[in-house]
Amino acid sequence: MSLLIKRAEGVEVAAARDLSNKSWLATYTPLIGEDETRAIIESRHSADVFKEQAARVQDRFLVAVEDDKVVGHCYAFQKDGMYVDRLHVDPAMKGRGIGKSLLSHLEAQLFADTRCWLDVLQGNEDAMKFYEHVGYKKIDQTDACGGLSGIPAVIFEKIIH
Repeated sequence: MSLLIKRAEGVEVAAARDLSNKSWLATYTPLIGEDETRAIIESRHSADVFKEQAARVQDRFLVAVEDDKVVGHCYAFQKDGMYVDRLHVDPAMKGRGIGKSLLSHLEAQLFADTRCWLDVLQGNEDAMKFYEHVGYKKIDQTDACGGLSGIPAVIFEKIIH
């Protein structure tokens, strides 16, 4: 069956949350520890937060669906351009172009010359390679990844044409 990229609805929001949390635990536990990872999940990835984000029509809460299963998720909002807050793909589905499809769908919705940007936790080499592969450039670094105090990050951006 083919991959469908769309705005999340209903149970897809909960499935995107489950996928994001699973991805966070797998990716960030080795980098920042399990306690810190779980604290971030509890505060920033609660069911209520995801429902509220999905309801914001000005934000982009996208899912990639294959065979009626959410296999990827992207959430972005306006902040000095379009800030990509989350992009996660089911670990069993990585390497199939799902993340690239989600970003392409997001970027197609933006006006020309829009800044699309994000930050990646230092040490997350796979994510950094992915973003460079799809045309994002490293422009800076910070000690506060996505507002997470004390967690250093690399900032990437792409100007949409």
